[in-house]
Amino acid sequence: PKEDQILLLGPPYKVPKDHFLRSPDILDALHLGDLEDDPTRPINAIDSVHTNSNLMLRKPILATTEKSGSRRLFLFSKQTLTESAPDPLPCSLKPLDLDLPSNPDPSPILYNDSTQATSPLHQALSIYERRFMLHVCQGKAYADGSDLRLQSARNCVMEQAVMIRALRAAVSNLSDHWNNATRTRAEFTTLYVQKMNEHGKILNGIDEILDDLSHISLHQELKAIARINGRVMETLLDTVPVERERKWASQCQTAYTTLQGHFEELKLEFDDLTTSSNREEEAHFDLEAEGMVKTLDMEVEDIMVKISDCQADRLQSLTEDHKKVVSLVLNALQDDGRIQATFTTLESMSKVSAEIIPSMEKDDLQLKNVMVKVADAKTKAMIRMNIRLRQISQAQRKIQRVLKTVSGLRAALSQQCENMTHVEHLVKLPIAYRDFLTEIGRRLEYGEAITSISKAMFDRLASMRIEEVKAREKFLHGSGRHLMPSFFEIFVPTLATQPPLFTPQLPAMGEFDSLPRLQVCEQDSFTAQPRDNDTPVQGNINADTTQEASSLTESLPQYDVDKEDTVGSSISKDTAGSASVIISVAGQSGGDVIMDNKSNTIQNELIKAREDYERVKRQLDQTNAALVEIKKDKELGKICDKISHSSFCAGDVALFMPTGRGSGGKRTYLAFHSNCPHRYLSTDSIAGNPDYVLGRVVYQEELVAGAIGTDANPHGLISGTKFWILTVEVLKLH
Repeated sequence: PKEDQILLLGPPYKVPKDHFLRSPDILDALHLGDLEDDPTRPINAIDSVHTNSNLMLRKPILATTEKSGSRRLFLFSKQTLTESAPDPLPCSLKPLDLDLPSNPDPSPILYNDSTQATSPLHQALSIYERRFMLHVCQGKAYADGSDLRLQSARNCVMEQAVMIRALRAAVSNLSDHWNNATRTRAEFTTLYVQKMNEHGKILNGIDEILDDLSHISLHQELKAIARINGRVMETLLDTVPVERERKWASQCQTAYTTLQGHFEELKLEFDDLTTSSNREEEAHFDLEAEGMVKTLDMEVEDIMVKISDCQADRLQSLTEDHKKVVSLVLNALQDDGRIQATFTTLESMSKVSAEIIPSMEKDDLQLKNVMVKVADAKTKAMIRMNIRLRQISQAQRKIQRVLKTVSGLRAALSQQCENMTHVEHLVKLPIAYRDFLTEIGRRLEYGEAITSISKAMFDRLASMRIEEVKAREKFLHGSGRHLMPSFFEIFVPTLATQPPLFTPQLPAMGEFDSLPRLQVCEQDSFTAQPRDNDTPVQGNINADTTQEASSLTESLPQYDVDKEDTVGSSISKDTAGSASVIISVAGQSGGDVIMDNKSNTIQNELIKAREDYERVKRQLDQTNAALVEIKKDKELGKICDKISHSSFCAGDVALFMPTGRGSGGKRTYLAFHSNCPHRYLSTDSIAGNPDYVLGRVVYQEELVAGAIGTDANPHGLISGTKFWILTVEVLKLH
């Protein structure tokens, strides 16, 4: 039944799935394996066992290797692998004994129209003929029996070879499970030892950890904040719920001890698996069993085939002698004068024939002994096969138990690590407290820098407005007073108005108001109060705080001072000069917070913002000009809807086809062209990933490819190659 089956397919030998067995490749590989295992397949004589030239050359048993790509499928019964399964029945090959005829076949000779001789001379001739006929019948029985014995022995040897291959498959499958269990256990053991050493050190030193926390004094500002909130906190230990942490550490210690016990049980299980399975010794015995089957195969092919050929030759000789006897008797019956000479010839032939039957009987006994030896070998092989398969089955079950145990311990260790995180907070608390002080100092300096830079910018804007008011008054009180009213009423209604008042507001700074003002001084340095013969737990953090503060302005946002055209026109004369003015004001307002390296950083950011603004403005102007030109051509009827392919200008229609993925992961589109390469579609012109894009060019930007793999070369071109990014107005087909 199917539920009692165990299938192994290989090499490598594993339990296959049903759909896998039906694949054409597997079926072809199985057919190739059957051909390789068939000893009757013709092979080169150098690889064959020496046999009669009239017989087909045979391959040696178990001579094929795994290099041909063939597969084999073996079926095992689950019931035979149980301890209660009965031992296999002894093997018995047939025919064990031959039935020799005691009477000859009917005579082919007629005596006076009768098969029975009447005269004494004729009767004597008939006796000779009957004797030779009996020898032929007995020889045929021996010859046929030798063929049957040879075939039975060959089949038995082939069955033993199949058993050897099946055992190989089972051992191979066991080796895979064994190696997997060994690898899994080794990986888990490495992780287990690492984590348990860490946890053990923490759990065994929990009292020392808490004692160290009691010697780390809190900052004076933090102590004051605690008092305001009705709490008294002097050291880091006062921030820890000690009783709850001790209780949790106790629970972790219990789990730690339990996990250690389970790991010791795993070691015992694996040691039992190792000691109960002496793989090298068993492999040696398996190799001996294979050698025995090969020896039996050679013995069958060398001895039994030779004897069978000899028996066939003897039968042929007996048959020829009988033919001669029949011929002599027929001649004697026709000429009575030849009877005496015939008796002499028959007597000499009878003596020679009488020695053939005993020889055939002797060789048949040898055939029987070899056949019995092969049958006994199969009986022993079946018994050993059952024992080995049961051992393999037991080892498989033990391996599964070990893997299941490892899986459970892995889950327990993972839970232990998660539980230990609460205790590990105590170990990391001094470092976390140091980083906390550093973070508070960094945030305070960040807030001061933001306030100082903003104030400097506001002061500069106010100063610029005052200068603008004076300039307008100078114009209005000067040459402007000679202008006609239409200039004020029609052309520029705001010509006599004051410049707008710029009153920006900073975002809410409530976060900085809630930060404690921690001033780290010598008496507040982050060191544990020394105990007897003890060393400070941590060092001073002033250096770390300064390092954090020195890079504050590197992450500040860029300030675009050119948002308004009026302001941009007033400061575009000297960008560097205006930036230096802002920096100087910031330096006057911010004091020591804004240092020279911060000023340089902000100045560079302003210059970069100005360059980006000019570039975008140029692109926008070119795009607007192209759109205006297209609109004019459309109104004049000059616009062309044909697809351009040899050149691309503003107003041309281009067809873009996808070419793959660019550096940013978006789909890349290249213009259909003739000797006009490297025209790529701007990703801003489309949404999604259409199959093609048809659009009218409104702007194209010429670029030079940088190094491959950088943002300056998004299309993977050779470094230095010119390419164009085309912005288009997508056309919809109606």
